[in-house]
Amino acid sequence: MDEKAFLKVFLRELDVEDNDVVYVDDLVLKIDGSAASTARLPFQSWFDFGWRNVAAAYSDVRVKLGIAMYLLASITAPTLEIASEVARGVREASRFFSMAYVGGDLNQGGDTVVDVAIVGRATRRVGRTPNPGDVLITIPHFGYTALAYRLWHVDHPTVGRGVEELRRPKPTWPLPPLDCITAGMDSSDGLADVLWTMASGVDITVRRLPAAGEVEKYAAEVGLDLGELVFNGGEEFLPVFAVRRDCPVGEPYVVFAEVAEGAGRVWWGGELLKWRGWRYFSNV
Repeated sequence: MDEKAFLKVFLRELDVEDNDVVYVDDLVLKIDGSAASTARLPFQSWFDFGWRNVAAAYSDVRVKLGIAMYLLASITAPTLEIASEVARGVREASRFFSMAYVGGDLNQGGDTVVDVAIVGRATRRVGRTPNPGDVLITIPHFGYTALAYRLWHVDHPTVGRGVEELRRPKPTWPLPPLDCITAGMDSSDGLADVLWTMASGVDITVRRLPAAGEVEKYAAEVGLDLGELVFNGGEEFLPVFAVRRDCPVGEPYVVFAEVAEGAGRVWWGGELLKWRGWRYFSNV
């Protein structure tokens, strides 16, 4: 049983919604975190690691149309020096995203682990499942982080942009018209994960790859599969919204997929999408 399957069972036992945030009255709550042993990348400083964990939690609140207000962080680290650098990254990210960093917890341990909790105001409730007839929109900026995962040591501006986005992600994208949105997720676990998750009782057909132009060009130069870069990356923290087909879509968003009645399948190029996205415990 991988991470996604376990959470479905566990949340069903708690009798709560399987969503990226929790709604309580007019509040939106989010907790997210990671361990350095499985999530910190070779080029990330401890400051970056703190920043990244704040951005991950903030991105989920934003894509659910919440207004993030207060942040708490629990930090476990083997030394006080590492904990201090992580906390500094958390503090600066909180300032960048206009949240009040109001406290948390500090522990000593063998691994460095950061957990971030955000409390915000819910403007409305947004789930994960679109309606038949909707279209999916996103910002066509996919592929940078997938390149950075594979080629972070290569000196190339397109790869370098992906490295910087992984070091200090900034999910401050504008929102489409709020009354158009029927569902939303961010791409922290990869676009394929978003699509397979959204395809709950519906079919999704991808019509175009929402890739960045320079990623498409560089992938062709080095012989990488653009589809894998787009669908099987992760940590882009880009929004994927389902909107009504009659809603106007303006920049920076593009329509890239369509939703129809179906049995929970995702189609690309006439075939079922083979990628599933990032999952913890998938090899256990």
